[in-house]
Amino acid sequence: MIITYEGRRYEFDFDRIRLKQAIKIEKHTGMDLSEWGKALSPEEEGASASLIALQAFGWLVLEGGRDTPIDDCDFEIVKFCEAFAKAAEEEAAAEKAREAAEAAGPTVPASPLNGSGGGSIPDLSLPSSLTG
Repeated sequence: MIITYEGRRYEFDFDRIRLKQAIKIEKHTGMDLSEWGKALSPEEEGASASLIALQAFGWLVLEGGRDTPIDDCDFEIVKFCEAFAKAAEEEAAAEKAREAAEAAGPTVPASPLNGSGGGSIPDLSLPSSLTG
């Protein structure tokens, strides 16, 4: 997914979290990755995400989960959460469109690309100035 925050685009994929990043997240949050994911998106009505979990997520996205200590990662909470929510909605819509396209099956062009179908055939003859 692409998260656009403060005019910059950040590519992020939960499936690509590396081992060292996961260990740092577990140490920082005191949660395993499963608990961390739940802390980012609590299912209870009116519950908000854990700020410690959110800071670790921001570190992964904004700092690339590298050099900067997680504790030093700082960002505007509301703007970042809105950017993530928008990216998640766009990702879900793209996935739904892919599924619909797959369900529809392959599309067949009106005429084959080799020009043997009913479409017009491009004129590939040489100009008369070259044929003489």
